Amino acid sequence: MSAAATAALPAPAQAQLPGAAIDVLDYRFELDLSDQTDEIDGRAAIAFRVLRPVGEVGFDLDDPAADSGLEAGGKAGDGRPVAGMVVSSATLAGTALQFRQQDDRLFVALDREAGAGERRRIEVRYRGVPADGFTIGTNRHGERTFFADNWPDRAHHWLPVVDHPSDKATVAFVVTAPAHYQVVATGAFVEAVDLEDGMRRTEWRSRAPIATKVMAVGVARFVRHRQAMVDGVPVETWVYPQDREVGLRAFAPGPRVMGTFERRLGDYPYAKLANVQTTTRWGGLENAGNVFYDEDAVDREGGIEGLIAHEVAHQWFGDAVTESDWPHVWLSEGFATYLTACYLEWTYGRERFREQMDRARTRVLSYVEEAPDSVIVPEAVPDPRRLLSPNVYQKAAWVLHMLRGEVGDGTFWKGMRTYYERFRDGNASTADFAAVMEEASGRGLEWFFEQWLRRPGVPELEIAWRFDEATSAVELTVAQLGPTIYRLPLDVEAVLDDGRTVRGRVDVEGERTAASLLVPARPERLRIDPDGWLLMLHTVEER
Repeated sequence: MSAAATAALPAPAQAQLPGAAIDVLDYRFELDLSDQTDEIDGRAAIAFRVLRPVGEVGFDLDDPAADSGLEAGGKAGDGRPVAGMVVSSATLAGTALQFRQQDDRLFVALDREAGAGERRRIEVRYRGVPADGFTIGTNRHGERTFFADNWPDRAHHWLPVVDHPSDKATVAFVVTAPAHYQVVATGAFVEAVDLEDGMRRTEWRSRAPIATKVMAVGVARFVRHRQAMVDGVPVETWVYPQDREVGLRAFAPGPRVMGTFERRLGDYPYAKLANVQTTTRWGGLENAGNVFYDEDAVDREGGIEGLIAHEVAHQWFGDAVTESDWPHVWLSEGFATYLTACYLEWTYGRERFREQMDRARTRVLSYVEEAPDSVIVPEAVPDPRRLLSPNVYQKAAWVLHMLRGEVGDGTFWKGMRTYYERFRDGNASTADFAAVMEEASGRGLEWFFEQWLRRPGVPELEIAWRFDEATSAVELTVAQLGPTIYRLPLDVEAVLDDGRTVRGRVDVEGERTAASLLVPARPERLRIDPDGWLLMLHTVEER
């Protein structure tokens, strides 16, 4: 996800964390949309596996009474329906079940207690006006549109779900809407059927399990353009008809981006890649197989290739391999940020990579001053939206870069591919990623992940040096000044008067480290970290 200027978001749902009573296996959502009202009519079939004996199961679903003080289905003072979803029935194999809505939760009593391992499929009928998560309004051309905008846990405003990234499921969307709209949604196209009264029913289905945060539906007047097939996967552009020319140009890099990441990371995980112009509040939103972009992005001067790379990288990391819980969101955002820089290097050369990482460094150092005690992986996250900072984007990208420098280029990319293969279609934590990298490198890396992910700030080094003519050596002293003491492999390059260079490495540990570098003559200057592998602040002084 690429952040843009965003509106204030409502409080997060009470999500079911690992250890919950059920594991959702499949959703089928049937949604009826209209031009006469913003109310949606929904039918949800939810198949799940029972994890421990239960007589009642719960789902996240926005309850109108929770926020309005009115009874569910009541009217506001202006006569409009109160935002929220009102459930009319819950059934199991045609048998009515007891249910209740309370505190933005739907509780359904089963016909009997279900034991661990049993599978059930219940159906829920509901209707209402979405308070969030499914945006019904007009696009920049004044035309009516409907767009899902679920990240991070806003699907429950319009769908009965387990609204947490740890519970991934396959999903089908069956949308009935006026026939003058086109419908794009998660998964592969199944069918479109013209009905009576100018309506059309369109179905899409994903066979790959995904988290609710990246389930997608878009309903609007679109131009659907097939750009290319990349290893058998269609890459498409969906743009408003008025923006056809500018939109096709803006999204032209899509096939190249996807193909580049496939060669480096492994097979693309979904049935299609659709780059879609939408009214999302984000700059880009990495819905699985359906990236939603802010509608004005197509006009961006200089193009949006970097934005496309960021969102497409998420298809591997964030979507196919999903963080097990919100404190580990750097496994999504940091990966996409770093892979964007790598894509620019692979496509345009090392200088573009350095420019991207230098901008990231500037953002990190600025944020250290704003929030000196913040870390990439906190102990707990009361609201996942508060994680969206340079920590999980730019600093996390630098952590991956430093890891690459620590273990070596070949080992790093081997580890990235192994991590993707092992956790594809599932969830992973920071510990899972660290274990893969330790396996790939054959080294213990606990110290690396601990200092960079769970400690605040960045290294602050004061480097003093002098040339000892008697030994023909540069004598260095490296002092760490910050509140966090790091273990660092610090490359030092002595530049001689005749242009020759001599390079050495100083293993910085503790508050003060002394080292020597043999050189054939007095250096003109020292270059610290000449290849740009470390995120740090430093000063260098000859004494």
